[in-house]
Amino acid sequence: MTIKGASPYLRYADADTALDWMEQVLGLTGTIRWRDDTGRTYEADIFAGVTKIGVSASGNISDDGKNAILIVHVDDVEAHYARIKAAATVAVEPPIDQPYGPRTFTITDPWGYHWNFWQGEATPPEDHPVPPS
Repeated sequence: MTIKGASPYLRYADADTALDWMEQVLGLTGTIRWRDDTGRTYEADIFAGVTKIGVSASGNISDDGKNAILIVHVDDVEAHYARIKAAATVAVEPPIDQPYGPRTFTITDPWGYHWNFWQGEATPPEDHPVPPS
């Protein structure tokens, strides 16, 4: 059971504006955007060097500063789930296969931050189609 790395994941009410700002002001590059039928970005990846940052315009977006998720990349999501479930004092949903590629599960820490464990990577969109719901 090996942890392979971690990726920040940020939520914004308007992902397009946030991504444009990150490109223009911070100099981040390599943006991949998943868009809905209206052309609005609902999911994206942007890079700070080799570090991938996930960006979303979905989920529970709030003004309390807790719009971040930490994605921890692991080689065996089932083993990490078993370890965390045995140690946690809160319920942890079992791993599921995501329609965009990885097998994942999430636990929320006592401070409200979401730790998302991933085995595998997201599959980039082909010409930015909307994944099936």
